[in-house]
Amino acid sequence: MERTTSVSRYHSGVSPYGVYDMVGNVWEWLATPTEPGRYELRGSAFTSPLFRGVPAVPNDADDTMHDDDTGFRCVATPGQMVPRKK
Repeated sequence: MERTTSVSRYHSGVSPYGVYDMVGNVWEWLATPTEPGRYELRGSAFTSPLFRGVPAVPNDADDTMHDDDTGFRCVATPGQMVPRKK
């Protein structure tokens, strides 16, 4: 497809915890440094070959890299969530 897709597009790939797109949309930055100036990436992207589409396959990138196939996922525990005001 050569571009990202909406998060809920592939229902067959949802995790047991209800999380979508763990692989295949964009590489996700982690806060884990692999060495000075480089950070861990997980997940794979639409630009990656199929064999890279495994959440546990390690990858990293320079902290100055800007690419259209890399992003991040915001995560919070239920206790950190604040109800929206209506």
